[in-house]
Amino acid sequence: MHVDVADVAVAGRGRTKAGPEVQWRTYSLLLHDGTQGLEDWKRVLWGASHRAVRVMQALRTDPAGARGFYEALLTQGVAAYNAGRPPFADLEDALIAAGLAPAYAAAADDAAWDEPIRRSMAEASAVIGEGVGTPAMVLHRDPPVGVLGPLVSPPPTGPDAVTLWDAVASFATVPGALEVSRPRPQRPHIPGLRS
Repeated sequence: MHVDVADVAVAGRGRTKAGPEVQWRTYSLLLHDGTQGLEDWKRVLWGASHRAVRVMQALRTDPAGARGFYEALLTQGVAAYNAGRPPFADLEDALIAAGLAPAYAAAADDAAWDEPIRRSMAEASAVIGEGVGTPAMVLHRDPPVGVLGPLVSPPPTGPDAVTLWDAVASFATVPGALEVSRPRPQRPHIPGLRS
């Protein structure tokens, strides 16, 4: 995720703008790490995820469509998990649910989309450093700064989301700040996901 924060001013609790401009970027663990040494289940999951990422890359010119596709994939993934099926199995249905042309699904099997995905990953790595994973966030300041994270479960909404944003954006601007962490729960909380 690349964020333009140049015109977001925080003074106390007041903002000059409702929030930052977010530019979602694609990232593929399969392209980043390859398949060597992966367990079979992870190879299948990362391969299916990579196909969905290619479709996301094809949708970069339609941010609202890409967001709708992502939300449909999330809904579809929760339902698939609860039913014991693999996620990302029906990209055409997710596109249709997002009000998009199912023809975008052809991008899933088109390796030409890998190069723009690699460029997107390289842009994040150029700011954050090599070896970065996901989620990666780049704040377009002068100079740009980036962080790995935040990892949150469940994702906050409303004032809690603003508080988290302020904390992460502030943390990222301190040159010597390297990491903040705490123990993870046994399982992340994803709304709708059965336990």
